[in-house]
Amino acid sequence: MDVMKAQQRNASQESPPSAGQQPQTTNTCVKILLVCQGLEDGCVGQAQQKSRYRGLGLPKGHVGVDNKLAKIENFPRYTVAKRLGWISVANLVLVTFLSLKHTPLAPLCGRSYEKLRPLHKTAGYTCITTSVLHAIVYLNAWAQAHELKNMRERNNLTGGFAGLAMVIIGISTIGWFTRRYYELFYIIHVVMFMLILILVGMHRPEFSTSTVKIIIFTGCLWFSDRLLRGFKLAWNFFGNYAIITPMEDGAVRVKLHRNLHCTPGSHAFLWMPSVRLMETHPFTLVSAEPAEFLVRRYDGYTNELYEIARKQPGIMLRCSVDGGYGQIPNFVNFDRVILLAGGSGASFTFALALSLIKECAAANISKTIDFIWTVRYSESLNWFEKELQQLEESPCVNLFLYVSRDEVVSADSSSLDSALMTSDVEKGREMADRTSRCSPPSRGRPDVGNLIASCISHCDSEFRIGVGACGPSELIAAAREATSQSAYDNGPSITLHTEVDTPPAWQIVLPYGPANTVAQEFKW
Repeated sequence: MDVMKAQQRNASQESPPSAGQQPQTTNTCVKILLVCQGLEDGCVGQAQQKSRYRGLGLPKGHVGVDNKLAKIENFPRYTVAKRLGWISVANLVLVTFLSLKHTPLAPLCGRSYEKLRPLHKTAGYTCITTSVLHAIVYLNAWAQAHELKNMRERNNLTGGFAGLAMVIIGISTIGWFTRRYYELFYIIHVVMFMLILILVGMHRPEFSTSTVKIIIFTGCLWFSDRLLRGFKLAWNFFGNYAIITPMEDGAVRVKLHRNLHCTPGSHAFLWMPSVRLMETHPFTLVSAEPAEFLVRRYDGYTNELYEIARKQPGIMLRCSVDGGYGQIPNFVNFDRVILLAGGSGASFTFALALSLIKECAAANISKTIDFIWTVRYSESLNWFEKELQQLEESPCVNLFLYVSRDEVVSADSSSLDSALMTSDVEKGREMADRTSRCSPPSRGRPDVGNLIASCISHCDSEFRIGVGACGPSELIAAAREATSQSAYDNGPSITLHTEVDTPPAWQIVLPYGPANTVAQEFKW
């Protein structure tokens, strides 16, 4: 009997578990694996009971520990999809924060909003990518579980449309499209951004999920910046007007009645409701007392402004301004300053040069300024006739002027002169007889590398040299290459600040749109 009982006891210990039981080691391994993959404790039973976990690849009945659990098709897709959704929402906040004109990062890192644009683009592309992956992983999991019918729910449909809006924004940022159809790109940017905020809020409307709280915070962040800018426009509108004067080679001089407190070389957004009611455009300030701009003619807004100035030279228009913006280094701290400009980008360099001359004279400081300006036609030199005269009269300025093309009187200039003669004989005669008082310019484009190297060669190794460049991308690239080649060992310290050429920018005033505009409108 004892022998039979011992055999029965051994047989019961060696017999396999019943169908409803799991080996202890099996349950432990599965729990550890699922917890490491981001699921909650006890989700082994939930995965067996709830059909929404069938997409994980877990069988409904017995759970084994074979190699299938380690394969990618059995990865917790729903968890991955949720994490991607959270990353997308978090980047949506970051995208909005990096687009603010009144960003708190400006005083903290010494960078204005336009210098943060690369980070804004990076966060935007990350948001779009994670949103698309969020949708793909969810659809794959539903397909595995035969539950694609979930896409018919309103919450999921709104999420899909929000992802589609993000993809549309991403496609519109293609370089050639942005350069050629910038106004259309900006409209898409504004409309899709507002649509995304609404649709994402509808996608997860429960406050318990915190998604809608993040969307509300993002909307408040965006609206507060637009509200502050709108207040500044309203404040500067009272008693303010602009006198617009046509210039040669398709340019317009805009002189405001009121002053603007800003640093030299900064830019401001100009609003002229009689030209376009719903748009503001950024231009670099030639001077701040009073505020004055040089606007180069392009399509759209700038073309309409030029046509008004050409037909009615000297007309006064109601206007307002929002600015100035930009973090410009203090060039007074440098021993030698080199300024390069192409076309109407000279608005930036003239503002810096004249401010330096004034500050050095007040502090009785001797400083050398090398001023290099390139234009297409010699008639464009009249854009800054008064400023050129001031530079010529200063003993600390070395002036280098270049005309990249042969002197040709354009059709715009001929029609401009005739219009001026018709409307105002004295002004027309003054415009026709006016010539630049500066020294004869050189023909062709300058060799930026040799010019910068020549200027630096006269400096001691203890000197601090500041280089400021504003113009098209070719000029900026040449300035960067020249400064990098001139940075020899034991040589002078060189600091380069650039304003890169971008497509003509504009911005909607109401409704307030995302801040994604540029600081300078210029052309080679």
